[in-house]
Amino acid sequence: MKNILSLTGLLLIASLASAGDWPQFRGQASNGVSEDKNLPTTWSPTENIRWKAAVPGRSVASPVVVGNRVYVASASGVRHDKLSVVCFDAETGTQLWHRQMNATGNTGCHPKSSMAAPSPVANADGVFVLFATADLVSFDKDGNLRWYRSLAGDYPAIANQVGMASSPILWKNSLIVPMDSDGESFLAALDTSDGRNLWKVERPKDINWVTPALRQADGKTEILFLGRLGMTAYNAANGNKIWNYSTEGGTIATPVMMDDMVLMQGRGLVCLKPKADANPEVIWTSPKLGSGSCTPVVYKDLIYNVSGAGVMVCGDKNGKELWTERLKKGKYWASPIAGDGKIYVSNDEGIVTVMKAGDKAEVLATNDLKEEIMGTPAIANGAIYLQTVTKLYCIEAKK
Repeated sequence: MKNILSLTGLLLIASLASAGDWPQFRGQASNGVSEDKNLPTTWSPTENIRWKAAVPGRSVASPVVVGNRVYVASASGVRHDKLSVVCFDAETGTQLWHRQMNATGNTGCHPKSSMAAPSPVANADGVFVLFATADLVSFDKDGNLRWYRSLAGDYPAIANQVGMASSPILWKNSLIVPMDSDGESFLAALDTSDGRNLWKVERPKDINWVTPALRQADGKTEILFLGRLGMTAYNAANGNKIWNYSTEGGTIATPVMMDDMVLMQGRGLVCLKPKADANPEVIWTSPKLGSGSCTPVVYKDLIYNVSGAGVMVCGDKNGKELWTERLKKGKYWASPIAGDGKIYVSNDEGIVTVMKAGDKAEVLATNDLKEEIMGTPAIANGAIYLQTVTKLYCIEAKK
């Protein structure tokens, strides 16, 4: 296969991230929940900031944290065609390395977006970064190039004029790459050691910004991938279709596991119960718990979500609405995250609202960094790693 550059013939065994890491979009289990304690409630540009660091260009991706390393992606240049991967020391904010390459694919996107819209995914050995240009690269933890692929070169029919944002995820030695577009669309598993295809399945031609999620069931690992026509479960080992739920689906929010059920964005929030020998059963549908852009978080047996206009809603596992709260003005693109009894919700004005987790609405704090926030924050090492479009902050409670 063309456009593969491998610097090593050694087999790289993908290492699992440690329990407290945040190695991908929405964390270890892709659920937006951290078990860390003593997380900060209040901060400002000068309060409870352990460190901050500049990020080159513009990024709307989420940071990821594995061990003592924080990885971010960004894009710069007049055409947003300079693609960067930057690694920082998680404790001090010292830049450990910065690698940059030229884009090979289309750089057109919505003005609020960036070619650094998909979030990186990392393990103990290094990082994998997919850019909205369909450039895909892997570096080891010290910044050495392991391999690179131009997916736009391999598959020239890939087409998205408003920018891609689906993030890759890891499963064992496979990098799962979602690539829905107006042109060629597919879901593929790539070998983490050299980037070669292990399997590839065709998908409907349609723009989609959903990041897949993994689900364990009946001795198999399923990849749940939602699109405009519904959700499909694929076998992570070979790409075979396991089940499908056809409906008017969402194209941004990630599926969320809730016990033995799955929450997905459709006409509102839909709760499905997958079955071993049939397509899933619809348990309930809640228009009020749904959201256009944000992925809900399930925390301490309650569901939290926020609309793009900033109306936060809480419901129980039966889909019953418990409360709503109108948050500060701004557009809400980032998904809520949870930890230490708190729900954190960010908007593009730079304001993060901290809500107390529970069946009654209680605002604990509103924190204004006065910088545009588009990506979902990460929680690791007892701190919040929050990426604005041009900076990375490490926020922690006073000790």
